[in-house]
Amino acid sequence: MSRWPRPPGQPPPRRGHRFPGIHKCLQSAACKSDGLGTEHRWAAELRAGLGQVPCTHRAGAAVTRGLPTGPLHPLLLLICPRQQPGVPAQRLCVPFRVGVPIRVLVPGLRNTIALDFHLNQSSLYWTDVVEDKIYRGKLLENGGVVIQYGLATPEGLAVDWIAGNIYWVESNLDQIEVAKLDGTMRTTLLAGDIEHPRAIALDPRYGILFWTDWDASLPRIEAASMSGAGRRTIHKETGSGGWPNGLTVDYLEKRILWIDARSDAIYSALYDGTGHIEVLRGHEYLSHPFAVTLYGGEVYWTDWRTNTLAKANKWTGHNVTVVQRTNTQPFDLQVYHPSRQPLAPNPCEANGGKGPCSHLCLINYNRTLSCACPHLMKLDKDNVTCYGRDKFLLYARQMEIRGVDIDNPYYNYIISFTVPDIDNVTVVDYDALEQRIYWSDVRTQTIKRAFINGTGVETVVSADLPNAHGLSVDWVSRNLFWTSYDANKKQINVARLDGSFKNAVIQGLDKPHCLVVHPLRG
Repeated sequence: MSRWPRPPGQPPPRRGHRFPGIHKCLQSAACKSDGLGTEHRWAAELRAGLGQVPCTHRAGAAVTRGLPTGPLHPLLLLICPRQQPGVPAQRLCVPFRVGVPIRVLVPGLRNTIALDFHLNQSSLYWTDVVEDKIYRGKLLENGGVVIQYGLATPEGLAVDWIAGNIYWVESNLDQIEVAKLDGTMRTTLLAGDIEHPRAIALDPRYGILFWTDWDASLPRIEAASMSGAGRRTIHKETGSGGWPNGLTVDYLEKRILWIDARSDAIYSALYDGTGHIEVLRGHEYLSHPFAVTLYGGEVYWTDWRTNTLAKANKWTGHNVTVVQRTNTQPFDLQVYHPSRQPLAPNPCEANGGKGPCSHLCLINYNRTLSCACPHLMKLDKDNVTCYGRDKFLLYARQMEIRGVDIDNPYYNYIISFTVPDIDNVTVVDYDALEQRIYWSDVRTQTIKRAFINGTGVETVVSADLPNAHGLSVDWVSRNLFWTSYDANKKQINVARLDGSFKNAVIQGLDKPHCLVVHPLRG
């Protein structure tokens, strides 16, 4: 089941029962236009334990609760299709800004799903789920690749603007990864018991990471510290929902908001999952929501069935307004404004952003820190220093090769190899001297190799290679052995590691499959 398109013919659910608390919305003279066209702001008092929610945020004014604004006008960033029919390219555009016409910030995007930004560095980050890369660029500039190898459908992306890290969700690899903003120090943060992760959001002020999971048996929202510790489920979908598509954080109220593409609804809850509210459900412009964000008192979302960007009151769902219409399905969106990245002390600030850590410093709960290590390294007993250890379990599945931590087999110890380099892999081996992986692909009838960091992917044998189910590296004489068979040739072959000097060494077999060599004994 795809996480995006809605099953055809499924009727929209009826408007459901709302949170039993009474919404008392009071228009305040202090709550004027927020810069995105809002006529007023709400001061809300939600009974049943939610407490009072004062209206405290206005663009261009000092703000309480540590949310600065200053003179910067908010920019609503949208991954939108090019408006000419028949042109598949996307663009990063500004649907509107008060007093300024629509503007294209980054043209020529193609398969961008997720978007985030780093305000202080004027940088944008986005993912491409066909090229399987993560890009970074400046406003009004084309971007460059930050994460190039070992990605497989990175659907969710979040920037830690305080410690300077990026987090992303791997929907096909079923894990969450983290790296520095420049793509270095990459490591697996969370894996295991993750079935279909989709969206991710952060609050670095308190070191909290949230993500959604489309697990068919238990759709849910989970939370952990941004160091990966203290993982817990904060919301289990037991009603009509089950496809939590988009997720965002209300930094002012310490709440999360998410959209569900099965129940066609917007929900809100406190960070611990309590205080659950159904904000809006079953509206005409909420018929297959994809992404969601927040600014001031309004929630913004993109919808795939109506091809719209819409907004509504974040508490009541009132005043639904279409902000932008597109020719085809719009994707992610963000509000580029200081209130969407509130500042806080950086526990990793010392030592050039490493804190006490030798390599990667991650924010933990309550503004503490934890040290982590990039691939091919382990954390020493002092919990600060990383040391190299080239010891991992290498295994292959049909469209994937992984090298995992022997002590924690769900966690990748090297980057994964997936499509397009992998089509139908049957066997894999490893050359420790050059740190290369070799594999046979029976669908493309090739033997390929690559360095374990993902670079240098190349085909070494491509001709006369039927049913190569056995493969073994002779690490002493630097040769490669493999099996092959068809109606005419059933044999074991040998070549140099680069594929040269290919020859058959044993012929006349039946259907050779498995093969190992012991070079030390010849």
